[in-house]
Amino acid sequence: MEYGISIIPITQASEYSEVIIRALDEVNAVEALAGFERVIVKPNMVNPSPPPVTTDVRCVMAVVQYLQERLDAETVVAEGSGEGSTLDNLRLNGYEQITRKFGVELVDLDALPVKRYENPRAGVYREIFLPEYLEGAGLVSVPPAKDHTITQVTLGLKNMVGCLHASHYSGYWTYKKSQIHAVDEHQAVADLMLYVRPHLTVIDARDGLVGGHLSGRVPEPPLERIIAGTDVLTADREGARLLGHEPDSIGHLKLAEKFR
Repeated sequence: MEYGISIIPITQASEYSEVIIRALDEVNAVEALAGFERVIVKPNMVNPSPPPVTTDVRCVMAVVQYLQERLDAETVVAEGSGEGSTLDNLRLNGYEQITRKFGVELVDLDALPVKRYENPRAGVYREIFLPEYLEGAGLVSVPPAKDHTITQVTLGLKNMVGCLHASHYSGYWTYKKSQIHAVDEHQAVADLMLYVRPHLTVIDARDGLVGGHLSGRVPEPPLERIIAGTDVLTADREGARLLGHEPDSIGHLKLAEKFR
């Protein structure tokens, strides 16, 4: 099966939003999200750190504006941070301007009612606890491109770990989703394909982060790319390559192939 994928270089800072829009056009983003009454844009706001540890608000603004102008759907920005208050983290990184400019609500997924789901195909998450709010929505994963000290990379699929409800996945250590590290992390991330598979992925690789997901460094030169795709695994494989990894060496990407 062919999946839409777009990888576009950013040659100067002024092209940032324009490249995102072009990438979304190239993968037929509107078609991928047509028919949903609610579209949830999910950045990576793991903690209050600025980009590229977290998703640049300008990237999310470009995605939100694109969707609002082309879709007849409610658009929201939603996250469940691993550290601290989700809404405070979003505000510290300027996300309130999305509400002011576009009237889009910022949603803390961990503050919403939780529902139990089951899937016997899963490797470790045959049952999972997620916000019911996600059910039936179009999902857009918008992560920065980063190495990860445990799962090698954190891209479109790994970004969906923030959807795990903190009421069930905290407590292994202080990280609010830390129970994912009490199991096989790669299998756990792969299992998310069965429950919260993004319908659209936009990877912000304008800078990139190598050597770690929280304390890594921006490579020299920066990655200077936007990756968009209608299949999260295709997009993530390209993101992994851009970060210097062989995609088949990334455990959760290989494991998730059977859930396509």
